[in-house]
Amino acid sequence: ANIAINNQLFEEAFAIFKKFDVNTSAIQVLIENVKNLDRAYEFAERCNEPAVWSHLARAQLQQGLVKEAIDSFIKADDPSAYIDVVETAHKTESWEDLVRYLQMARKKARESYIESELIYAYARTNRLADLEEFISGPNHADIQKIGDRCFDDGMFEAAKLLYNNVSNFARLAITLVHLKEFQGAVDGARKANSTRTWKEVCFACVDSEEFRLAQMCGLHIVVHADELEDLINYYQDRGYFEELINLLEAALGLERAHMGMFTELAILYSKYKPAKMREHLELFWSRVNIPKVLKAAELAHLWAELVFL
Repeated sequence: ANIAINNQLFEEAFAIFKKFDVNTSAIQVLIENVKNLDRAYEFAERCNEPAVWSHLARAQLQQGLVKEAIDSFIKADDPSAYIDVVETAHKTESWEDLVRYLQMARKKARESYIESELIYAYARTNRLADLEEFISGPNHADIQKIGDRCFDDGMFEAAKLLYNNVSNFARLAITLVHLKEFQGAVDGARKANSTRTWKEVCFACVDSEEFRLAQMCGLHIVVHADELEDLINYYQDRGYFEELINLLEAALGLERAHMGMFTELAILYSKYKPAKMREHLELFWSRVNIPKVLKAAELAHLWAELVFL
């Protein structure tokens, strides 16, 4: 047979291999020398051996016939080429077929890569029930990484399930903001308890005019003197002066209230509610930055308050 191949007699070589049941070599002749995948497929169906299907599957994959290749790999029960299969399926967006292949591969090989890709393929095919069931059982997947990938690709429902599974509350809160589930986002931010998360959720709530929830987040931000200016500018640039004043008034009673809050509130009063300025100063003059408030009072022409200061 090999002599026949060397002399370009491919059909004869194929006949010889076939006669002596060397089926893997026979299909290789069809694929590499005759270059006829249809005949190779018919031959594989006839002899139905895993090794033969594997050879055929790899050839189909190289030709970019993803669905056919995956069918062949499943018949061969061969998960060995999983990286090539995943890469090719990503390029052709054959998510449904990829799910089938990875389910077979997972039974054979407990690879973190296979399980992670299976979760991603579930997300892509929107099979969230399967995804949830999969991650609630024991698995070797890198859930955090797949969560980030789903988030970046805008599949927030899937990302929500994944972040919840690994208790990454900071990312969960941001994901819920994208899903417009603001109450859940505030709860997530509370569990994450990082200033950055509070800010992201707060600003998102402001954008959606959910001021009650924005205020709940804001109270955790204003106690940090260095974050106060950002927050004030965010509200002011959007024209929400009332809501900003309400937020600062609510925050004065906090035990971590600091000079910046009293000062900024005084300045806001001088601009938007001059009638309240006097009372505020009489109560809290010892806790404001007097030079700063003097300037604001002068700009607002509040002479009585200026004299008082």
